[in-house]
Amino acid sequence: MANVSLHESVQRLRLRICNDKINDLEAICYVVIMNLNHWCELDELIYVSQTDEEHKQYSGLKYSEKLIEQIAQMKIRNSAIFVDFFSHPRPLFLGAVEDIAYSKTKSLELELHNARNTKIVSSRHMFKDFPVNWSTWRQFNSFEKVPNIRKEVFDEFIEKTKHIAPIIENRFSTIRQVYQENAIGNGVDGKEHHDRLDPVSAYLENENISYEKLVEFVKSMGQRAKKPFKDALSDIGKGILGKEPEYYDDFYYFRNKAYSEIDGNFLKTEPLGEVKRILTNMEFDLSRICFDTEDRKDKYPSPICFFVKIPDDIRVLYKKESPYFDLQACFHETGHAMHASSIDATSEYWDKYRIPMGMAETFSIFLERLTKNTGYISSSLSDSIKDQNNLDKLTSRNRFMELFFVTFYAANSLMKLEYWKENLSIDKASELYARLIKEYTGFEIPGEYWLLHHILPESIMYVPSYLLAAVRASELDIYIGNKHGEKWWTEKEAGKDLREIMKHGAKMDLSVFSKLDSNMFLQEITT
Repeated sequence: MANVSLHESVQRLRLRICNDKINDLEAICYVVIMNLNHWCELDELIYVSQTDEEHKQYSGLKYSEKLIEQIAQMKIRNSAIFVDFFSHPRPLFLGAVEDIAYSKTKSLELELHNARNTKIVSSRHMFKDFPVNWSTWRQFNSFEKVPNIRKEVFDEFIEKTKHIAPIIENRFSTIRQVYQENAIGNGVDGKEHHDRLDPVSAYLENENISYEKLVEFVKSMGQRAKKPFKDALSDIGKGILGKEPEYYDDFYYFRNKAYSEIDGNFLKTEPLGEVKRILTNMEFDLSRICFDTEDRKDKYPSPICFFVKIPDDIRVLYKKESPYFDLQACFHETGHAMHASSIDATSEYWDKYRIPMGMAETFSIFLERLTKNTGYISSSLSDSIKDQNNLDKLTSRNRFMELFFVTFYAANSLMKLEYWKENLSIDKASELYARLIKEYTGFEIPGEYWLLHHILPESIMYVPSYLLAAVRASELDIYIGNKHGEKWWTEKEAGKDLREIMKHGAKMDLSVFSKLDSNMFLQEITT
């Protein structure tokens, strides 16, 4: 190897990993000449290739399952090299274990993706000339006027979860096994503990929070929100639906229906143009962000943002559901894009790509909050929405949906935490989910509903991150408002301050604006 350059050696390693021809001895030899930077370079290439292809999949475009599975095998091998030969920095170790878990179950993830669109399909009802499927369900609910028809679809989809439950169970069982095989973890106290690394402990370490504190945080938010939510549901819910809300009137249905009386005021608002205008005025560089708003049958039902290559290639997907929700969704996903595209390109690889979930959601929720800010609404959008009655109604409905969000995600979070901690079966998890949803929202909902969610059956751990981020986004809103005034979104210096916070990636100092104090956020939505 004496006459082979370092660059050539790394290139050979890439090719041999790609062609599945590397053995343990060769791995050791190559690692000797391969430093951490070269490992990161290779890992980024694999990540970019994988995310680019999965972006096509979620877009409802033509993609290659074979390519995704082959890239997953490359990811397993490269991540295993890190676990075996590097182990530090710690975020890369945790990320490598997570990548092995996701990559080893990639075929099951693809099977789930396909089954949801081919098995979770209505036998009786159509949307835009096609049978309603999992990907078009939310749009269908937004447009369908007959409650009993929505109930029929809901009930049929619940019954058809039997087609996806075994896939989810097999996938999570394999993920659990991967963590057991790499069971050396550091606790939040920073000390090394054996047999501590599992899906929950890894998540807690990334978020820098203890299990006890997280559970207390989630339960406290849920407990404080549930009575105001149930009161609002009895009042606003019946007013919106013209009947007593029922189990099939879920969070995502209300997310559209809650604004139906004022949606017409947003018909002339073009969400993408509006968010671009704001960020351009704040001197954000939007050239790195691609937006896809096309409506395709198999396009992912939820708005989503792909960090394909940070900070240079960020892609936003969403499709229309209802005028006001479209505005919120566009701002939320553009908040993700604003964050990722603002990260310093010279940051360490792990600081760019290993951002804790609770941190990653903070800036999306922060920017989405602008669509609930009556100061912004009254000064920037159409004259009809500036009517005080409309503004009051918008504020009331937003508070209702925030309460629904807190109670719904408190139940989601507690279920997923207990799922991993207690090694629950899918059936036991469904029983638990039904109890938690009943406790926090009051809905008697079939427990299998969690299998139809877009995050719960896909992610290892994610849902508590929304609650963490909602509180931080509220604190950030107060921080930026105090520095730059009530109309901070019109100030270039506010954009500069936000970029200064975001540019550090995972090394961001959250203490600049956050104490993770839920009181201000809860006061905002309960009074």
